[in-house]
Amino acid sequence: MASLQRTTTVRVSRRTHQVLSELAARDGRSISDLLDELAERARREQILTQSAARMGEIMADPEERLHYMAELSLSEAAAAEAIDHEGKRA
Repeated sequence: MASLQRTTTVRVSRRTHQVLSELAARDGRSISDLLDELAERARREQILTQSAARMGEIMADPEERLHYMAELSLSEAAAAEAIDHEGKRA
């Protein structure tokens, strides 16, 4: 994957390079591919952390929690209706 994309140089300590080399070798892939995966994991983890923090804020506020639960009920009802409709068409 990385070989088809434009690249740049990243400076890391020798220790980090050794760790990356070992990890990549275990999986039979390049350091570049490993770094791509690690960066994507970090990006997703950051999104999940922000989402969890926001959900905590919503649940801590009774009014926001009430609005959230109402929206969730509407979404679940719409999904159930769509599934029921699809089942009748099949």
